[in-house]
Amino acid sequence: MGMFNRGQTAANRQAIAADIATAIGVEAEIPTSFEAIPLLNNQKSWFFWGKEDGRGEQDVNNLWALFKIALMYADDNEKVNSDTFVEAYDKVIQQKGIRWNITMGLFWIRPWFYPTLETQSMDYLGALSCKPDCSGPKRTCSGEEYLVLRENLLIRFSEDTFPVHSFPELSLNAFSRDVKPDKKSSHSWKLVVIERIRDLCHRNQRPNFSRQEFQENYLDEISTIFPENSTPDMSIDRTTQQLRDEGEIEFISSGQYRWVGYEDDTVLEETAPVVIEKRIEAYDLSNIKKDGCFIEVSELEGILSTLRDKKNMILQGPPGTGKTWLAKRLAMALIGEKQPEQIKAVQFHPNLAYEDFIRGWRPSGHGQLTLCDGPFLEWVHNAQKYPSKKFIVVIEEINRGNPAQIFGEMLTLLEADKRTPEEALHLSYTKEDDEPVYIPSNLYVIGTMNVADRSLALVDLALRRRFAFVSLKPLYDDNWRNWVHEKKGISTETLNVIQHHMRELNNAISDDSRLGEQFQIGHSYFTPAKGHEVANEKKWYQQVVRTEIAPLLDEYWYDDPETAMKYVDELMSAL
Repeated sequence: MGMFNRGQTAANRQAIAADIATAIGVEAEIPTSFEAIPLLNNQKSWFFWGKEDGRGEQDVNNLWALFKIALMYADDNEKVNSDTFVEAYDKVIQQKGIRWNITMGLFWIRPWFYPTLETQSMDYLGALSCKPDCSGPKRTCSGEEYLVLRENLLIRFSEDTFPVHSFPELSLNAFSRDVKPDKKSSHSWKLVVIERIRDLCHRNQRPNFSRQEFQENYLDEISTIFPENSTPDMSIDRTTQQLRDEGEIEFISSGQYRWVGYEDDTVLEETAPVVIEKRIEAYDLSNIKKDGCFIEVSELEGILSTLRDKKNMILQGPPGTGKTWLAKRLAMALIGEKQPEQIKAVQFHPNLAYEDFIRGWRPSGHGQLTLCDGPFLEWVHNAQKYPSKKFIVVIEEINRGNPAQIFGEMLTLLEADKRTPEEALHLSYTKEDDEPVYIPSNLYVIGTMNVADRSLALVDLALRRRFAFVSLKPLYDDNWRNWVHEKKGISTETLNVIQHHMRELNNAISDDSRLGEQFQIGHSYFTPAKGHEVANEKKWYQQVVRTEIAPLLDEYWYDDPETAMKYVDELMSAL
C-alpha cells in the first residue's frame, strides 16, 4: 500500500489499481480520484529498512501483528481490546523508519476508524486545538495517546459547529485548506527553515548539518522570501533554537546540528498531487444585493462600516427578516471573499454554558476527562495565528442563552479597545503553561436576535454596551417584489396581492397594544429559498399561509383565537 500511495500521477495509480484488480479478481470500478489520501515519500515508501541498514529482527513481524490487531480492533473483534492495540502500536513506533507514517497506514486500512497524523493533518488539528499529547519515542504519540485523540475527535465530530465530522473529512480538509500562515509569523519561519534543513540533509544523504553550511545554501533565498526582515541570519538562529526546543533538531557541538526526523522522513508533503486547488470568489455588498437582500446598498455600507469599527454586532428583528442569512453574507463581505473556512456559525440555547463555548472538561477514552477548547476559543487562536485574515463568529439566537455567563471573562475582552495583548486575561480553566488570552482585532462577532420571542429576557446591559445593534424590518417593497419576480418567476399579480395583505397584517400587528412592531412578519416567508421552484403559485402561497403564518398568528393571539382566525381566513382567500 505504501508503494501505491506515494508521489506518482493519478494515471499511474489508476493503471496499478487496474492491474491489481485483474490479478485478484476485483470487479469494482477503478478509482478516478485520490483526493486527500496521505502519500509517502517515493524514496521511503516502505515501513521497514533493510537488514544491513539496522532493521530489527522482529520489525516485520511486529508490523504484521499491528496490521492484524488494528483490523480486528476496528472491526470490533472480541479477541482484541484497546490494551492489545496499544501494546502492538508501542512496539512498532520504536522501530527504525517509523514515526507518523504508521498512522497513515492505519488510516489506509480503516479510514473511518483511525485518524492519520501526517504533517498536514497535524497542522490542521493544531488549528482546531486538537493536537495529541506526544510522550512517545521521537516526539510521537504513544498508542494510548493515539486512542485518546481518536476518542476526543469522535466527540468533536458529533458537534454541529465542528468543521469536520469524520476522519476522511478531516484528512480532506487538512489537504485542501487554503488558510496559509502570514509571512511575518514564526510559524511561517519554522516551515521555511525545516523544509530547507530537510532539503540539505537529503542532498547530503546524512542527518548532520552545520549553521555555516545552512546559511551558505539558503540565506539569500530566505532573504528573498522575507524581504521585510533586515536580519534574516538572526531570525534563522532564533528559529533553529525553536526547532531545538521542540525536538525537531538536536545540538551536537558549536554550530553543528542533527535533524531528528532524517531516518523517519517518509511522508510526502509539498509534492503530493492530491492537494486541491480552490478558486476563491470575491464577495462584496453588490453580491449581497444579487443574492436577494432588499436593503439599499447605502444602508449596507453603513452596517458594514459599523461592524469594522465596533467588531461586534447584533442583527435584531421580527421573525422572517433574514437575520442569519444577512449575518453570514456580511461576514463574507467583510472578508472580501467567499471563505467559509474563516466563518464559524454557532447557535445559543438555554443549556449552552461557558464550558461548551469557551473551554471546559469533556469525557475522553479510558474514563478520563480532557480540558478542551470550545468553538469561540478555537477561532480566537486561529485569528491570532493568521493576523492578516479576518475571522467571524456568527451566533444565531444569541439571546436564547445567557450571553454573560457563556462568554465569561471573554465578555470584557470583546470590547474593540481591549483587543490587544496588554488586555489579556487568564481563563477560568487553564492548561499547563497557558498564556493569558486576548481577542485579536481581526476577530468579529455577529449575533442574531429574534425580538418577538416572549420566552426570552431582556439582553444583559453589559452585552448591549459591547455590541452595535442593527434593526431589520419586513421589506414587502418594490425591491422584494421585483427580485422574487425576476429570480423565482412568480407573477407580479400574485406578488402584489402578497404585498398588500402582508402590509395590512403587519399594520394590524403593530397597532395591537398586546404585540407591536417587533411581532411583524418578515418577507422571508414569501421569498422562496434557493433551489425551490414554484410550480403552482396559489398552492405555494396557501401552503406558506397554512403551515407557517397561521401557527405564528395563533401564538401571537393565543388569548384571542377569533382574531387570529380572521386574519388567516383573509390571507387564504386573497388568492
